[in-house]
Amino acid sequence: MINLLHGDCIEEMAKMDADSIDLTVTSPPYDNLRTYEGSLQWNEGIWKQVLDGLYRVTKEGGVVVWVVGDATVKGSETGTSFKQALYAMECGFNLHDTMIWEKTSFNYDPRNMRYKQFFEYIFILSKGKPSTFNPIKDVPIKSAGKSIKSSKTQKGGWKRNYGTVVMGDFQARGNVW
Repeated sequence: MINLLHGDCIEEMAKMDADSIDLTVTSPPYDNLRTYEGSLQWNEGIWKQVLDGLYRVTKEGGVVVWVVGDATVKGSETGTSFKQALYAMECGFNLHDTMIWEKTSFNYDPRNMRYKQFFEYIFILSKGKPSTFNPIKDVPIKSAGKSIKSSKTQKGGWKRNYGTVVMGDFQARGNVW
């Protein structure tokens, strides 16, 4: 069942039962770079409340996908994205994975003495060990359909044989999307 709630996320999460959400995917405001409903209200005091609330409502084994970037102020990135990931860990989340979202559009000002900003961070936060993993498998495998013998050399030099494996058509994508 899917429930769509509309409102202030801090207020709405306070109404939710603890340990009730399997997955949250969010792209919160970045360093007041955009207005939301006419407001630039997004600061450390707010994102800490959001992460606290997310930890409370996320089930054991649940995951939060946090897509975020940083503003550049006086020639320096703010590092707020990293502060948010570190605070999520203080709340109790595991930083399960760090991914890169490769953007297809970007702002560029040739007067800046910086490289073009082509990406945003995706922090995969988990409450405990994730209960499921469903990888997107869309990377073609060069040896698709071929049979290969699978083995691994263990400590002490002995070899464990896993038998013959037939390669599928696709493998899971990496952590740059």
